[in-house]
Amino acid sequence: MSLDGTVVKHLVYEINNRVNGGRIDKIYQNESNDLLINIRANGKRERLFISISGSPRMYFSEEIFDSPQNPPAFCMLLRKHLENNQILSVKQYKMDRIVEIHVKSRDELGLYSEKSLIIELMGKHSNVILIDNESKKIIDSLKRVNFNLSSVREILPGLVYNEEDISQGYNPCETKTIIKLIKDCEENLNLKSFFLKTFTGISPQMCEEIEYRTNIDFKKNILSLNDEEIDNLNKVFVDIFENVKENKFLPIKIYREEIFKDFYSIDLKSLSEKDKVITDSISSLLEEFYNSKFLRDSLGSKSKELRKAVKKHIDKINRKISNQSNELNLALNREKYKVYADLISSNFHRIKKGSNNVIVENFYNEMEEIEIPLDSKLDGPGNASKYYKKYSKLKNAAVYLEEQINIGKSEVDYLESILLNIDFAETPDDVDDLYEELEKEGYLKKRNKNNKKKRKDSQENYIKIKTEDGFDIYIGRNNRQNDYLTLKKAKKNDLWFHVKDAPGSHVILKNDNRDFSNGAMMTAAKLAAKYSSLSKSQNIPVDYTFKMNVKRHPAKKPGLVSYTNYKTINVSI
Repeated sequence: MSLDGTVVKHLVYEINNRVNGGRIDKIYQNESNDLLINIRANGKRERLFISISGSPRMYFSEEIFDSPQNPPAFCMLLRKHLENNQILSVKQYKMDRIVEIHVKSRDELGLYSEKSLIIELMGKHSNVILIDNESKKIIDSLKRVNFNLSSVREILPGLVYNEEDISQGYNPCETKTIIKLIKDCEENLNLKSFFLKTFTGISPQMCEEIEYRTNIDFKKNILSLNDEEIDNLNKVFVDIFENVKENKFLPIKIYREEIFKDFYSIDLKSLSEKDKVITDSISSLLEEFYNSKFLRDSLGSKSKELRKAVKKHIDKINRKISNQSNELNLALNREKYKVYADLISSNFHRIKKGSNNVIVENFYNEMEEIEIPLDSKLDGPGNASKYYKKYSKLKNAAVYLEEQINIGKSEVDYLESILLNIDFAETPDDVDDLYEELEKEGYLKKRNKNNKKKRKDSQENYIKIKTEDGFDIYIGRNNRQNDYLTLKKAKKNDLWFHVKDAPGSHVILKNDNRDFSNGAMMTAAKLAAKYSSLSKSQNIPVDYTFKMNVKRHPAKKPGLVSYTNYKTINVSI
């Protein structure tokens, strides 16, 4: 991500245009140490959002967050010094990620003074600091930094604030030429390291752009540059930062694999046109980016955690099925114990007390001799009874084990459908729905209800598509939606589609009193293949039948059904 000096300069330029001269109306701080400053300016109310947690950022926001009933001490301090006071200017220190909101303040006695709210967007060292402008002394900060936390720079009330402590590089916008800096450099640096170390506010993204425009490899050692290369670097560098100095910005969204992955404030020639989209406002761009990023991060984190738990259950059930299958194989070989019992019953006279075995003719197999193991503590009738009981027990066990194995396989089918549902989840709430489903089914422990957010019912949030010839198709994205579509919404003469013998979405092709067209049926079949675990395969088999032939599965697991009178079509997507 490229929240570097160039982007911050663009942001400061936009903030000045929107709120300079305005008055701070209200200040809020939430439990995550995010700040929201309401500003009245130009007849409008603007909301300036500042965060130093996670990814440090700052922009105008349309969102409103809940603040604690008892505001934190730092929030109360900001209200005391800044609320109802005028913003005199918003400035950037050099070209660094340091923003100063300069405010004309008025105390309880009506005396005027000037304060500044300093926002340092410096990764893990980010902070929000309130200072007195005349003395430059720190009034307080969102994060207090003592000697134990940093031996380089303390941030504590009463200390003098100095930007130079963390920002000692050259301002690229005030640098008329870099020729002398390059030629005087004695360190053994490559070009990328030189630019990052020498100037403030230059990011790897900017280095890549200069590298592209100059066609000089930035891994090249600075001491090996010839005069032509130095002149080329100087020309491109000065040209870029002259435009930045004059606030000639062009905010762009950067896409990778069709996902909004990054941003910048100037047009990056190093990117292809299909990978970038120009926007009007850097602030709205930043809000959209960070909201989508946190949505992806939260979705990814929750999905990973849930996927791990589901796979753990699948592995456990598969091990259980394997053990039960081994026991079933033994139970299916139970006939020999009945044979033993019958042969012993016919040969009591041959069995001597204390014998470990007996050899008899097997009248079930052409009178071949067979050796039967015996319990030496039992007589003939006792051994026969023991084998009859073992046969009977294994017979009952076989029935039970077959039932348990089928139940286990249904559970695996169900949990594998959950894994597919996780892939289809688009928001953290979608994943939370799956959590709640698994809690209800007993696979996960119930979480604290107080920590659960109330969400809108999602069963009707299924995918809706209309074919070229006007047929409606509905697609479930999770088991809750699948059950709703198949067991409640679909009518008996609607067509139901599902990938064959694999987890997948239920797809409903609605009957509108016309004959189903081949095109609509093929579209529905392809959608069933697309929204399945076989989506990356070729020639995917999809079953379809009228909804009247679809029933809830005996296992009664969400999303599982059984169906009859179906046909199969093979599709590729």
